[in-house]
Amino acid sequence: MIEGYYAVDYQVHSLCSHDGKATIDAQCERAIEIGLDEIGFSEHKDFDPEDPMVDYFDYDAYMRAITQAREAWGSRLKIRAGIEIDYQSWFEDKIANWLDTHPVDFVIGSVHYVKRVQIMSPEYNRARNARMAYHDYFNAVRDSVVSGLFDILGHLEYANRRGVAAWGPYEHNHYITDLDNIYDRMIEEKVALEINTAGLHQGIRLTYPCADSVALYVRRGGSAISFGSDAHHPDQLGHAYTAAVRIALDCGLNKVCVFENRKRMEVPLQPA
Repeated sequence: MIEGYYAVDYQVHSLCSHDGKATIDAQCERAIEIGLDEIGFSEHKDFDPEDPMVDYFDYDAYMRAITQAREAWGSRLKIRAGIEIDYQSWFEDKIANWLDTHPVDFVIGSVHYVKRVQIMSPEYNRARNARMAYHDYFNAVRDSVVSGLFDILGHLEYANRRGVAAWGPYEHNHYITDLDNIYDRMIEEKVALEINTAGLHQGIRLTYPCADSVALYVRRGGSAISFGSDAHHPDQLGHAYTAAVRIALDCGLNKVCVFENRKRMEVPLQPA
């Protein structure tokens, strides 16, 4: 049970995503059980025509399910309808056109591929050393921010998930220039930084981004944060929320961003 903080999870998936394991109703029921104040669904929307799941997401069915969930749970839980988009620069126009005609509360931009190749896969690493592998990933992340398409930067340093196995322990100090560049663009574009706890249950024992990288973001002048567990099953919902909040508070961040109709608001983490 989460107590003492305004509790939000804005990286949640349901059966509306191709890899979701629960209904929207089941995730909402669990959110109330663990004490969330807001749940933000971030269903996968893909644009790469070579992706076998590219046409899986059904926006109209999703919004009907959100409406039904708000009717059932809305008196006890704020329910936001978001989307997580797998960004690659070559289909920016497709993303922009889709967002123009499909209203949501927030949009997360995430990088899983660089030039159509999955980051840190054997194919990706074949012609790169560790520095190049991370540098090229960070460049793609920077491009996603500069695109102006997104409200939240999803799971920065996600490259760690396979990068640690491929290249050994991650040293954020090796990539401060890359990270500074991303953070400067985020502040300019008013993009919030997600502290994503999935890495804490994926074996690397780090949040995305790690605590040191969150501190670097604050030193660059950043203050807009979001929290997400990347929950695909109710058991993952709100995972390690207190740990994520502690990272934020230790860095001097005492508010969390929430969204409605893509309008950003900030709520104190520790209500008076």
